[in-house]
Amino acid sequence: MACRANRIAALLILAGCARPPASASATPRPLITPGPALGVVREGWHTGLIVPEAELTGTLKLLRAQLPPAPFVVIGWGQRRYYMARDPGLLTGLAALFPSASVLHVRAWRPRTDLRPSRHRTWLHLPAGGWSGLRTFLDRAFAQGPRGHLEALGAHDRRGLFFASTATYDALHTCNTWTMQALRAAQLPAASTGVLFAGQVRHALRVNPLRRFRTAPPAPSKRGPQP
Repeated sequence: MACRANRIAALLILAGCARPPASASATPRPLITPGPALGVVREGWHTGLIVPEAELTGTLKLLRAQLPPAPFVVIGWGQRRYYMARDPGLLTGLAALFPSASVLHVRAWRPRTDLRPSRHRTWLHLPAGGWSGLRTFLDRAFAQGPRGHLEALGAHDRRGLFFASTATYDALHTCNTWTMQALRAAQLPAASTGVLFAGQVRHALRVNPLRRFRTAPPAPSKRGPQP
């Protein structure tokens, strides 16, 4: 995963520098907007988003035509060279500590009907304005070509597609920082962007006052995006 570079950063220069976000126990419970749920997936040192396919609007609508039909799309962000490498080595990981180009990995995802609760996935109902803020954040994260098309960088070895991203990756702005920025754009309480590690994302999800659950929600309908 692209975020194995975090392990190197922790051993070399970042050990002890990251602190969990403050508890949100005193945060008033926000108004939850009825509608689809947003998923957060943890894959080792890496975290990403699970977005209902119906929420891909605007520029992101172009993704829907390039992926297999599925009710959800998993979106991950990371250092371009490391994330796209078949077998990234130590030098590639060390290079990722410095400001460099980034990439977004996108793949279709269909939960199994017999899916059991998973400690690797957390689902959230967003507050009012959450989906609008998240769509704007994601739309700006994808680099666009001269004609407004997403800048495709090729296919993953096994599944999914890579697209160029507008953000810069470095040791202090990891995939987990990006995930928390997305959650903050989605109006998630206690979504501090000053995080580096997947454990800090998990902590923020655990203390947030929004409804959260471990099993995949029903597939969203095709009625279109929620406010």
